[in-house]
Amino acid sequence: MLAREGSVRHNNVELFSTPLLIPSFSSKGFPEMKKIIKVMREFITEAVLVSAYDVHYKFIAPQQLTFPSVIFLDSGGYEARVEHDLSEAYGQDYKPQEWTAIDHRLVLQAWKSAVPTVAISYDSPRRHSSTERQLVAALELKRGTPRFLHEFLVKPERKGEFIEPASIARIVADIGEFAVIGVTEHELDHRIIGRMEKLAKIRRILDEHDIFSPIHVFGSLDSLSTVLYFLSGAEIFDGLTWLRFGFHHGKTLYRQNYGAIRGENGILKNARELSHAMWKDNYYYLESLRSQMRNFVRTQECTSFEHIGAQVELALHQLQPRI
Repeated sequence: MLAREGSVRHNNVELFSTPLLIPSFSSKGFPEMKKIIKVMREFITEAVLVSAYDVHYKFIAPQQLTFPSVIFLDSGGYEARVEHDLSEAYGQDYKPQEWTAIDHRLVLQAWKSAVPTVAISYDSPRRHSSTERQLVAALELKRGTPRFLHEFLVKPERKGEFIEPASIARIVADIGEFAVIGVTEHELDHRIIGRMEKLAKIRRILDEHDIFSPIHVFGSLDSLSTVLYFLSGAEIFDGLTWLRFGFHHGKTLYRQNYGAIRGENGILKNARELSHAMWKDNYYYLESLRSQMRNFVRTQECTSFEHIGAQVELALHQLQPRI
C-alpha cells in the first residue's frame, strides 16, 4: 500500500507523525509575512515551514516561531528564484537577492530556536548537478550541522528536465541517512498523473531497500492534488496555496468567491478581514483533511474523503496500471 501513516523521531523522541500538512510562510508574494504569522500563531500548533532566505534577510525573526511543534527550515531556493509556484495565478514582478550555499550554512549555524527543526538541503537558484553531487553536498551539510534533523531535497539534474526515479535509485544506498526525502511538485512532471506515477515509483524504490523516510512534496497544499499525491506514497506536504485561495467542499476557490459562499456576512468583509477569516478556515480545513487521510489508510475506502471520493477513486484506477 502506498498511502500510509508514519512518524519521524530524533534522539528517540517523536517529532511529528504523518501524513503532515504544513502551512508555509514566505516573503515571496507576501511582504507582510510577519503580520500574517502574528495572526496565525493563535491557531497553528503543529508544523510550519519558513525559508532560510527569509531568516537571512530578516523578513522573519526566528523568535516569532515559538508556537509550532516543529519547524521546517527551507533551503531558500524558492525565494532566490524569479519563477513562481503552481498556485500563483498571476506572477508578480520579483527580484531576488543573492543567495549562496555559504549564506544558507550561516543561517543554520546561527539558528537558536528551541523548537525542533528540520533543515532542508541547499537548493542552488542557478546551478544544476547530478543527483550524486547533490547527495554529497547534502551529507556534508548534515555532518556539519548535527543538531538538526535533515531533509534531502532532490532536484532535476539538468535545466528543463524533471526528477527521475532512476536517479534516486542510483543513490538509494545512502539516501536513508536523511529523515525526510523532498521533491518539488512542478519538477516531477507536467501532468498530475505523471507526478503521481513518479511519486509511487520513488516510494517503491525506497520501500524495497527498507528506507521508510517520508516523501515531502514541496508546493502542494490544496484540497485535491495533495490527496492524490498522498495516495501515491507521499506523506508530507507544504505550500502557499492556503494563503492565496479558500478551501471549500473539496475545491480551491478564488478568495472573493470564497468570501461570497462562506455565510451571509462573507460579502460584507473587507480584504483584510476576508483574508484573516480564510487563513483560519483553511488551517482547520487542512486539519480535517489530514484526519480523512488517516481514515483512508485504516479503511481503504475512498469515501473517507468528503466531497472528492469519486475523483479520488478514479485517480487511483488511472494510477494502478502505470505502476
